Amino acid sequence: MQKIIKTGIICYLCALSVAVNAQDTKKEKQPAPQKKNVIKINLPALAFKNISVQYERAIGRRTSLAANIRLIPTGKLPFQSTFKDITDNTDVRYDQFQLGSFGVVPEFRYYVGKRGALHGFYIAPFINYSNYKLSLPISYTSGTTTKTGIFDGKLNAITGGIQFGTQFSLGKKMVLDWWIFGPNYGSASGTLNFTAALSNSEKADLQNELDRLKQDAPLNTIKSAVATNQGATIVAKGPWGGLRAMGFSLGIRL
Repeated sequence: MQKIIKTGIICYLCALSVAVNAQDTKKEKQPAPQKKNVIKINLPALAFKNISVQYERAIGRRTSLAANIRLIPTGKLPFQSTFKDITDNTDVRYDQFQLGSFGVVPEFRYYVGKRGALHGFYIAPFINYSNYKLSLPISYTSGTTTKTGIFDGKLNAITGGIQFGTQFSLGKKMVLDWWIFGPNYGSASGTLNFTAALSNSEKADLQNELDRLKQDAPLNTIKSAVATNQGATIVAKGPWGGLRAMGFSLGIRL
């Protein structure tokens, strides 16, 4: 009887050992949990001194939330010739124009592919908030002398749109996010001020220039432009649009 009991115990321990080993092997074969966070930087934007960083987190099988923060230090206006063609006003000194900006873009992403969130083609509605710091030089002729007034101020813009893009895996940790096409539309408003002591004739000459600038502004975006003996003020408000496209962001999974 003792031999039978011993044999039974030995068989039980062997069976238990096999079961534990099989469970450990099964655990080893299970894939590691997918990392849900990605931090990315927009590479082409750096060429224009635009620091653009995005954080994205998967929140569902096919969905994620992302937030993009961008900063452009104050400097010369890019694409000066394009702005000259749009405004058709030679009295705006675009070569002396100074521009800086800060923006935040929250977005919700839906990935259409079978691999789910953070992989493949996505559709992403977003809101774009931008704050621009401007230094706008405007030339005006007073008598026989040409002078330049520097109008300083800020412009705030809020737009909404939808982004189409695709995200690729580059190995286990790296990703490449391609913003294919992202039109957005909304409104903007701001005030620019020029401070200087002006004579009555200088005030009248500057007012004439501001009237021409207001007339040439696209879509009637300059609501008022008034010169006084202490300087001048420009108030702008109107539609605002943009396009997020051809952006390539390199990221790392966390």
